Amino acid sequence: MAETQRRRRGAVPEDREAERDLRGLVGAGSSQVGLSASLRIRDAARPDEAELAAAERRLVVVRRNWAPPQP
Repeated sequence: MAETQRRRRGAVPEDREAERDLRGLVGAGSSQVGLSASLRIRDAARPDEAELAAAERRLVVVRRNWAPPQP
């Protein structure tokens, strides 16, 4: 049993590699993504008009402990 635990600790799963890549993008300090790549990513992630309209229809705003002001 101790040997299987040692193997798990020593192995580098794909999740850990993906997490390290993500930390490179969102963590402190500069990222490894160049300027042109970051601009392409921004443009690809920007929603189009249909996606914005769908989000407006589906969005539910919940304000906890809020009551309209009394006139």
